[in-house]
Amino acid sequence: MFMRATKRAGEVPKIKTFRESEACFHFLVETIATPIFISRGERLHYVNHAAEVLTGYTRKELLSMNFWDLIPPDSREPVELASPCEVRILTKNHKERWLDITATPVDFDGEQSRLFSAFDLTERKQAESQARLLAITDPLTGLGNYRRLLDVLHAEIERSGRTGRPFAVLLLDLDGLKKINDCYGHLAGSRALCRVGDVLRLFCRTIDTAARYGGDEFAVVLPETGAAAAGLVASRIRNRLATDSEQPPLSASIGVAAYPQDGETIEALLQTADRELYGMKSHVAVSHMISPAGQLLVPVAAEQCTAVDAEETPNVRHNQNGDHPDQGGHALARSRAVRKRVQCSGLGISQGSR
Repeated sequence: MFMRATKRAGEVPKIKTFRESEACFHFLVETIATPIFISRGERLHYVNHAAEVLTGYTRKELLSMNFWDLIPPDSREPVELASPCEVRILTKNHKERWLDITATPVDFDGEQSRLFSAFDLTERKQAESQARLLAITDPLTGLGNYRRLLDVLHAEIERSGRTGRPFAVLLLDLDGLKKINDCYGHLAGSRALCRVGDVLRLFCRTIDTAARYGGDEFAVVLPETGAAAAGLVASRIRNRLATDSEQPPLSASIGVAAYPQDGETIEALLQTADRELYGMKSHVAVSHMISPAGQLLVPVAAEQCTAVDAEETPNVRHNQNGDHPDQGGHALARSRAVRKRVQCSGLGISQGSR
């Protein structure tokens, strides 16, 4: 087989030249690493060795197929001739491969055909997918990060605007992370954050999104959920943390906000949930005993750390730091900082003792 130019009228065929050209063609296409598919009508008319390696099919099997048989039905789109495009194929072993292909009209064996040359993009696609995943994933817990949270909230507000269906947001703050770090060590603190992440995954449906967007702060977006149902989810999360037998024991304060009654913007929703969260945290803090010496007794590590000095100490989080709030989170961070100072001054403790 070889590509033949249209013979001029009266031109005498040169059999030797044809055979030499055919041998050169075979040597060229069978040597190069680029998969080549030549399609004529409804079937492939020629494939090279690289095409066999790529697809896992033998040459005989490929020649009984159409090029489109390699493409999953849900991915079949018209491929413009002489126009590069990316397509996804399935190999004989049902593995997914991405190809950058160019379909070019050719005269092959004297008949009009199409030549598909392919470049394997699979590794690049996998790297891009991994990079996108890392960009929206918290590396410690494996949950989404603050960027992921913002993307989901934007999408849910748009969806709710189209459908009129509600959604809810839970803001969760792990109580006493600094005390866990001080009394058990930072590895235990990191483990505590991962334990919270595991609990959130346990209570999330496939349509829900759990994210860690701060050092000890988490969020859960609950589509198709009202305030009452979101409150039940929050209660189950708190109960699950309370019954966890792993040490140190954990507890969390959780605020709930529902769209649109508690806010029609991301900032308003987060601020509403934040106010409820810190109302709960203040209630828990007031219930703690304060010693005559001005020391706050905390139940989270009673056997190892019976009191935490009420002096100003920096809040060291090391590798436990999450993504810092930005965009809509600026107002949330400012209101939270003010509220911390008010609450801490009322209890006689520093912000670092949170």
